[in-house]
This record gives sequence, structure tokens and C-alpha cells, in this order.
Amino acid sequence: MKAYFNLLVSFILLLTTSWASNAKETYLSRRNSTGLTDAVTWDPQSLSILGQRVFILSAEIHPWRLPGNPNLWSDLFQKVKDNGFNTVSAYISWAIHFPSPDTNGGEGDFQESTYRDIQMFIDAVHDAGLWMIARPGPYINGETTGGGFPGWAESIGGSLRTDNPNYTAAWMPYMNVIAQLIAKNQITEGGPIILVQAENEFSASSVNSPYMQDIINTYRANGIVIPITHNDQHAGLDGNFSPDLPGPGQVNVYCGDSYPQGSNSWAEVQTDYRALHEAVAFSNPLCLAEERGFLLNWGSEPLEGTGYEKYSTDLTDADYENVFYKDAYAQTANILNVYMLYGGTNWGQTAAPVAYTSYDYGGGINENRVAGPKMNEMRLQGLFLRVSRDFLDTLPFGNGTNFTTSALAHTYQLRNLGTGAGFYIIRQQNNPSTTLITTRLIVNSSRGTLTIPQFGGDITLDGRESKILMTDYVFGATQTVILYSTAEIMTWSTIAATDYIILYALPGQTGETVFLFNSEPTVDLSNASNINSTFSNGTLTLQYPLGGSQFVTIEHNNSTVVAIILDKTVANQWHAPVIPGEGSFSDHFSIGSNETVFVGGPYIVRNATITGNTLFLTGDLNGTTSIEIVAPSTVSTVSWNGAALQVSKSTRGTLTGNIVVQNPSVTFPSFSTGWKVSGSLPEIELGFDDTNFTLADQTQTNYTNLPPLAGTQVLYAQQYGFYGGNLIFRGRFNATGEETAVNLTVQYGFAGGYSAFLNGVFLGSSQGSSTVSLSTNVWTFPHGALKPGAENIVVVVQDNMGLDETSTNGGKEPRGIRGYALIGGKSTFSSWTLQGNQGGAAGAPDTFRGYLNEGGLYAERIGAHLPGFPDESWLTGSPLTGLTQAGINFYRTTFDLNIPDGFDVPVRLSFTPSAITSNFRVQIYLNGWQVGKFVNNIGPQTVFVLPAGILFRNSTNTLALSLWSLDSTGASIAGLELISDGTFATAFQFEDYEGPDYEDQASLRPQGILQTPF
Repeated sequence: MKAYFNLLVSFILLLTTSWASNAKETYLSRRNSTGLTDAVTWDPQSLSILGQRVFILSAEIHPWRLPGNPNLWSDLFQKVKDNGFNTVSAYISWAIHFPSPDTNGGEGDFQESTYRDIQMFIDAVHDAGLWMIARPGPYINGETTGGGFPGWAESIGGSLRTDNPNYTAAWMPYMNVIAQLIAKNQITEGGPIILVQAENEFSASSVNSPYMQDIINTYRANGIVIPITHNDQHAGLDGNFSPDLPGPGQVNVYCGDSYPQGSNSWAEVQTDYRALHEAVAFSNPLCLAEERGFLLNWGSEPLEGTGYEKYSTDLTDADYENVFYKDAYAQTANILNVYMLYGGTNWGQTAAPVAYTSYDYGGGINENRVAGPKMNEMRLQGLFLRVSRDFLDTLPFGNGTNFTTSALAHTYQLRNLGTGAGFYIIRQQNNPSTTLITTRLIVNSSRGTLTIPQFGGDITLDGRESKILMTDYVFGATQTVILYSTAEIMTWSTIAATDYIILYALPGQTGETVFLFNSEPTVDLSNASNINSTFSNGTLTLQYPLGGSQFVTIEHNNSTVVAIILDKTVANQWHAPVIPGEGSFSDHFSIGSNETVFVGGPYIVRNATITGNTLFLTGDLNGTTSIEIVAPSTVSTVSWNGAALQVSKSTRGTLTGNIVVQNPSVTFPSFSTGWKVSGSLPEIELGFDDTNFTLADQTQTNYTNLPPLAGTQVLYAQQYGFYGGNLIFRGRFNATGEETAVNLTVQYGFAGGYSAFLNGVFLGSSQGSSTVSLSTNVWTFPHGALKPGAENIVVVVQDNMGLDETSTNGGKEPRGIRGYALIGGKSTFSSWTLQGNQGGAAGAPDTFRGYLNEGGLYAERIGAHLPGFPDESWLTGSPLTGLTQAGINFYRTTFDLNIPDGFDVPVRLSFTPSAITSNFRVQIYLNGWQVGKFVNNIGPQTVFVLPAGILFRNSTNTLALSLWSLDSTGASIAGLELISDGTFATAFQFEDYEGPDYEDQASLRPQGILQTPF
């Protein structure tokens, strides 16, 4: 069978040479456009930008998930660019920008120099030399509150995500505004946006598909001319809104989700994306709009770290990328978006109930902006895809175990019928296996069928390893041909008049690379002592073990080729920054520039330019670093981060030097003392004045799928303008003395909870879990708590865990009290009042941080979380001592840091978990920003990022904590400390990002009163 297959492929290759040009013309004749621009076109193989085929390797990053300081977007994008990506994909959240239907006269809130400044985000993408895919919804999912829908949209009549006129009227203003913003930043206007997505994970039906067409029409009416995409619901690729299937709402480029990894163990590669795609979208390139990391939910792990540490070192580590991403490329996916490349933080009330504070997602750049080992793997892949144009126009020619001498190895064969280049993606047949296997590979080439390596040795797959190997690969200005190589290609470039190509494999493996030359070249092995070179019959064969770095110089017909052979640990330290060219897209590789230099050693290389004889580099180091540079021979001096770098020319023609880093001594404070405390639940007292609370007097609701269960008033917070954070309800009734208990059903979202009080006396608490979002309880009135013949007050304080995405209850799940009734006697509640965040969504006093930053706790409403709040009259008390009964205390302290310029020291706040039986919740505020929520007995998170910029590097920081004990015995935090993710010498310029303090907002907030702590 294997012989028959090889014969068939050889026959195809013979045909290739005779009709390659015709085949190429056939492919070009299939090229599609929107009919409005040719700046971005596509065919079944790939996207083309300004006439050039481009592999879209995209990094998903959400603007709001880097809380506070938008200047840090540039830090992320420079790291993304350095590590092989050429595109950023971004959800834009309707909820963030339209807290009310008429925000800013219907223009929305895009306040400059905040996380809502989408123009600044787009500009930072462009400045980094990246393309952008805009994903504005209206629905985005993304595990963010409401799936991107603002809370007020849930209260409209009728269904969401249909052509319901009420829903259309709700989303149209937002989509008009955002479409106009996208239109002026699309590639045709000199901006970076090349694709725009309509809706997200949306399935068609005869009822709701006109809605999709309405979105498309809105895009076009507002001047968007680039291709419109859709992300189908899952990797099954059902064809919803594909341009190749009939029906309204057809997009230009159809995409699907890809979430292949298992839930708790390494998965087997199984999904046949190629076949699924060809069945529904044959005119499109294979587009995977989300190739994922890993999502965790509340309570998914024991209390430790962020919860993601376990999976990011196994299920979604660099080996996962090596196997699963290369498998996607093998199936001809030429648009691949990594979700999330940087997950960031669900700060404030921005999370949906399925997600906790950390949205790290196992991203290559962690929540604290540190580029981990996964980024090295992506840089190797991205740099290969960047320069391997023949790879972008390939078709599959079989896959299985019949390409190898070992049945343990699986291979895909891709061939470019226009050039004859072949690509073989090889991995273990049982890809979860961690055992080492060896094999030889049977390839078809211009020299016929070959079994490689030909001259001894094997191809090694060390456990979860995959390789992209090639035949008839052309590179460089000299158009040198590699007949085959058993080591992978990292990248190549023509630097001055020399063609350089970098090959790599794991240390200890062997490689065999064969070049084609029409006459014998001169080979210099003086810098490659472990390499064997032979020439015969027009082929130059290099055989070598992988270890360290070796340079082979090949002279032929007055041209020079240098093969740089690196073991993978060394290759992981090499970078290929773009030297900017000319024009609007000067930093975009291939479109604006094909010029690079190679830099070995640094942690990050952010930028590279050449002026005269000087190479200017900026970047980051994670310690003292030896640096090696391949640059034009005219370069004799090097600047690193603005300082002259002492370099010398090595025997292999590179510039080498050493950068000494002396890390600063950063002192972290102790949190054992220095705290002030006040009670933060005065609302439970009978005498509390709630005249400024909202009267909950509505008796009708549009939550028809989840109507009230009992009671006359509707106590759904969204109907009263409160969309996130803690909620406080106060219900009044005149007691006859026969009342014995109250029956409450509270809907709070997954992992939420509530506490109930009667006349200041604690009744009890209840909470959910990762799968429970409401509680029904009967609370018996303690002896003496009821006041017969007088007005009594039931108070419910509720933790709102964010609004549901539309995957649950059609996106209309209320927050608040679903049902209430007194037990015993005939009394009923005469009235209810409700309080959420101060001013609600429409009138929040903190317009800088935004309405989702605060909840309804008393301390939040009076601004006690803000720097400068006057806490002089507060008592001394520590969260490490805590509460002695049920209730809520609020704690404040200040601390200073000493982080010097030129260094990045990412900081986290670490909790020592208390006993798992201790039922308490903590909200964390840093300089007025709510940066975390810790739930002791649910977890999993115990460490919380204190974002740079929000965290002041050299001035006083204000840390505030709300500590809510849901138990009558009280609660305390076992320990608190600051920890760091490392120290990095950096070119990035950090600035403190100061928001408004208490004095700036005092006139908009109630005047604080001292309350005795619980």
C-alpha cells in the first residue's frame, strides 16, 4: 500500500512541472474580494494583504482586561510582535462603552487615555507593526459580564440576538459608533484593521438570521469595505453564515472555534478541520478564530495561585502549541487566532459568573505581562510562517503513518503545486505519549522519492513533539534550494548581500540538511566543528548533532549562504526584529519591509533600526545576558536601550557583547500592621436612613423566562439600573407578632452568595458554587429579634457575580431577589428599597474608572476605597484579626515601593488561605481600582495581580479590602504579602497612572460616618 501511495504522489509531482503555471492561474482566478476594495482579498488557500499572501497568526487581547493603564497596551503589542505574531484580535465590549442607552448623547463612552480609548488601542497596534481583527459584537461572549451586553439591554421587551425591533433599537447606536471607528482605521485608510467580525458564536435559523444581515448592513452603511468574518459556534464548523451556503447574513470569510484540549488530561489530535471546512466554506481559507488556551471556573481547583498554573505547565504548555498548532497548519489553517495570548484580569465587575478574577487562560503572556516559555515556541513557528510563502499556497496530499518507517509516527503532506515545494508535518501517532520515538520519513521531491535522513541516523520525536519538515524549499536573494532538511527552519533573511537561514532541533538530536547546487560550493566549517559536509551529484549534505550554535558558510558563484544551526534551547533565545521600511506600513513585515537582523540572547527585542553604522536595539533582559547579532557588515556599533554596547566581531562575522544587569533591591512592605478599619454594613440597623436608596416599586418584568417566584414587587437589580457589584435590599413590614421566618430566593450568579438580617440580627447566609447560581432558604427569626406592632426591616446583602452570557436563559437572568414571603401570620412586605453602586450605571461618580469598578457596599459608596479618603477617625484594626461575627468590615492601609526606572517588577498580592470551612469573601482595591475578588472556601485564586501603572512604583499606594464574613463566628485572613513574578531590565517607560482620588469625588458621594467594626 505504501509503494502504491508513493507512486501516486510521484505521478502528481511529474504533472506539477507541466501545469504549475496553469494551476497558479487557476488559484488566482478564484481570488475573492468584498467588491469594495482589493486591499484584502482571499482564496481557498490564504488571505492576501495588498497583493501579498500572508499567514495570519493572531493574538487575542482585550482592551479592558489590562485594567487601568492603557499605555501598557504597547508593552503587550511589542512582545506580541517580537514573538512571531503579525496580528492582534480584539473583542470590544458594548457594556463597557454604553452603561446607559443614551451615554454621551448616544455616542458612547470612549474616554481618552482610559481602557475605553479604543482609538488609542488601535493606534498602539499599528505602531507595533501589527494588523488587527476587530470583534465588536454586539454579542462577544468572552466570559465577560453579559457576554458584552450592557445590563439595561436585558430589560428590553422580547428576545435578544434576533430581529426583535426592541433589540435592534438597543444595539444600533453602539454598532453605528463602533463601525465608524473601525471604518476610519481599516487598512484602506492607513489603519491596521484588515478584518471585522459580525456577532460571535451565533447559529442561524429562520427566525434570527435577518439579525445577522442587519449587522452586516450596518457595517457597510458606515463605510467598512474590508472583509467581514463570523466565528461559528464550535469546531464542528456548521456553516452558519458561510458565503458558500444559501441564506441571509452571509459573511465574506467564515471561521470556526477550535478548543481541542482535554479538560484534565492531554487530548488526542482528532478533529478534521479541513474536511469540515471544505464541506461548508470551500471558497475560503481555513480560519480558526479561536485556538485556545484553557478556561477555568470558580471552584475548579484547590486554593492555590491563580488556578491556571497547573494547566499552563501541562495541558496548554509549549508542547501543546508545538503539536496542536502545527496540526492546524497541517490541515491548511492559514488564519489562526490564539485565544487568549494575553488573558489579563477580570477586574471590578467585568467578569461573567463563569469566570473569576484571573483570566490568564494559560496565555503565552501571563496576567502580569510576563512572556513565558510558550512565547518562545510561538516565535519559532511565527517566524517560519512569516518567511515561508510557499507554505501559504499548499494543498493536502494525504496523511497517516504510511509516510514513515515507524507506525508510531503520523505525517501530513502538503504540496505547493505552483512551486513544487513540499511540507511534511510529523508528530507521534499517539500524540499524548511522552516516550521518545525514532523514524525515517519518506518524501517526494524534485530528486524523486527519498527516505530521509539518507545517510544515517533518524528523525527523533521526543514525546509531545512535532516538526514541520520540507522539500524543495527556496530561500534568499540567491533562490537557494534546500532539497530537504530533518531539522526545522526557524527563519531566513537576506542581510546585506548574504542569505542566512536558521535551522534548529532539540539538543542531542541529529539533523541532515541537503542543498542543491549546480556546481560544488566552498564550505567553511571553521565555526561548525561538529558538522560533516559532503558534495555529490549536485547536492551539498550537512550532517550534524544539535548542540549550542554552529555557523556554516557556503560560497557559490560569488554569493554567500550562511546556515545557522541551533539547538532549540538556543533558538528560543534568538529574535528577528523588523528593520522598518517606508510608507504607512513600514513596520509590517513583507508589506513594508523584508529587512531584519538576528539577535540572540535577550528576553525581548522590541525594536531595531539602523542609522549609519549603528544598530539601535531596544528590549528587555531577565538578567545579565550575552548577546550575538547578525547584522549588515556596515554595522560596527550597537546601542542597547539608548546606551552604547561594547561589541566585538566574532570569527563567524557576528557582533558579540555582554550586557550586565544589576537588579535593584526592591523592598516589599509587611501587612501585619498599619491598618485602619470601619464597619461597612450600617444598612442592617433599623435606624439607617435609606431615603436615598431606590424604591423598588416595579410590578412587571421582561424577564419572562425567569419571572418572580413570590412577592408583589420585582426585585431585579437590572430593572433599577444596577448591573454589577454587591447589592443591598431593605424590606419593610409591620409585624403582628405571628411572623416566624422569611422565605428568600436570591439569584446571584455562579459562586455568589448572600446574607440576611432582621432588625440588625443575623439570620443566616447561603452561597452557590461553580454550578449553582441561586439559593432558596427559610430563615427563622431568632427569639427577640421581631418587633411586634412596629415596623421591621429585613436586609439582604448579595454578591452579584456578573451578568450571564446568552448561553444561559437567553441572556436574561436577573440579579436580586427572585422571591420573598413572610411565614406565619398574614403580614406582607409593604415596601422594598435597593442600593447598588453609587449613582447606578448612568450616574456613577467615578467616570474615570467607570461604573463597573464599584459595587453597593457602604464603604464603596462613600469612596473609602479611594486614595485620600479621610480615615483618621477609623479604628486601628487588621484583616488578619478580622471579624468576630457575621458582617462586613472595610480595611485601609498605605505602602510605598522603590522600583527604579529601567526595570519591570510585576507584583501580585498573595493570600494565605484560611481554613476551607471559613466562609468569607474579600474585594481588593488598589488606588481606587477593584483588582480582585477572593472567595476563601470556593477558590481557586489566592494571588492577584497589582497592575503596573495602577501600582505606583515610587509613591504611596492605597490598599483597601472589604472582608465579608458569611458566618456567625466571623472570619479573618490568614496572611497577606506582596510577591513578584521576576525582575526585568526594560526599555519600556512606566508611568504612574493616577485616577481621581477621594477629594476629586467627595461632592458626588454621601458623607462617610464611622461605624463600629463587626
